[in-house]
Amino acid sequence: MKQLYHFVQAAVLLLTIALAGCEGEKDLIVIEGNLPIKTETFYMVGDATPAGWDISNPTALTPTEADPLIFVYEGHLNTGELKCCLVTGSWDAPFVHPITQGREINQSGINAEVFLMYAGGEDLKWKVTAAGTYNLTFDLRNWTISASYLGE
Repeated sequence: MKQLYHFVQAAVLLLTIALAGCEGEKDLIVIEGNLPIKTETFYMVGDATPAGWDISNPTALTPTEADPLIFVYEGHLNTGELKCCLVTGSWDAPFVHPITQGREINQSGINAEVFLMYAGGEDLKWKVTAAGTYNLTFDLRNWTISASYLGE
């Protein structure tokens, strides 16, 4: 009788452990597309920008009040190239690039075009083909750039 009692106790204990182990399991959630780029700083560097290629002092973009993951620059751009980064002082950090080399920023503008972010690899850059005043908007939530030409 004692053996039966110990057997039932052991069976109940094993069953309790088995059922408790299943409670923590969750369904696998697959996230489609890119996750937002969470940063408090965003910069552009290049000969088209006011700061040139100075990675220690690149041109800062300003986050919007409505969405801190949307960064805006409104000001003069020279003819030349540019790319963007999240931190200063390092060429080894990830950079924001256009999908194709030399994607033009000019009077025609750009409307919510997807960009890439990576470290190393091909050094793709935007090419400003018309100097003037621009509004550049980088949406880090949706990985897009918009550019508007405001005049000379």
